[in-house]
Amino acid sequence: MTATHTAPLGFPENLFALMRRVGNLMAKGILAVAIIFMAGLIAVATAAAGIALAAFALILRLSGSKDQESQTHYEEHAENGAVTLEARKTPRGWTVE
Repeated sequence: MTATHTAPLGFPENLFALMRRVGNLMAKGILAVAIIFMAGLIAVATAAAGIALAAFALILRLSGSKDQESQTHYEEHAENGAVTLEARKTPRGWTVE
């Protein structure tokens, strides 16, 4: 009588399969960490750019020109002198007070 047996799971095949699976898992883990790191880096860079733009806009707003044109006042009096309009020039245009 001849006995047929399947080949036992050999050492090299199991070890190489395990190493291949571990390598694939490590590669996926490294890729996931790299993606998360780059997303965080992009978020920080975007926030820094936004803060820099806001600071620049604030500096421009606070250091507005003080020339004569921006300080020009316009007054109009009615014929009977009852109505007085005072207008001043602002960065958005004329404001009547």
